[in-house]
Amino acid sequence: MRNLFLKFSLIGILLLILAMNSNVSGQERPVSIGLKIGYPQVVGLNLEYVTPLMSKRLAADIDFSYLPLSSNSTTVTYSNFGIFADYYFFKEGRGFYGGFGYSRMGLDVTKNVTFTSDGTTQKGAANIGINSLNLKVGGKYGKLFFFRWELGWSLAMNNPVFEVTAVKNGVTQNESFNSPIKGGGPIANIGFGFAF
Repeated sequence: MRNLFLKFSLIGILLLILAMNSNVSGQERPVSIGLKIGYPQVVGLNLEYVTPLMSKRLAADIDFSYLPLSSNSTTVTYSNFGIFADYYFFKEGRGFYGGFGYSRMGLDVTKNVTFTSDGTTQKGAANIGINSLNLKVGGKYGKLFFFRWELGWSLAMNNPVFEVTAVKNGVTQNESFNSPIKGGGPIANIGFGFAF
């Protein structure tokens, strides 16, 4: 799955570079940067480039979020990276659009694990990656300053195991934990930013 993530990322970045270096000019303000809030993004950055392809309606879209959280003896770091191809149905880089893409959600968890053999605790860790294919629709409104919304569905390509592992004196102990992040599910975001 890690190789698939790298391949999708490299292809997306190469297409973005090729489109930006193209002799054909894009729309008046083809680059936008903003903030997205919702799920699976939680809160994070969004970068979009409206290419000159398909009558200046095809856009490359990248989402990124990174949130470190901690409470008591538990530390959780949530990350989300998504790369999408968006198509604007009626206007160049504005209005109603549909998108298809790939995302990877990551959870790094550190918490105390209790060993059943002697009742002692030891720090345990979990590194969980969830790869997904995503389909969405949305709307982007405004020129220099814009507002956007997105709704869709995310289909997980793997079944993660939500389990922290600790090792003490050669003995391994696993402890399951509940996670609000399960992988596939609805996509619901709102966002705003600037185009230039």
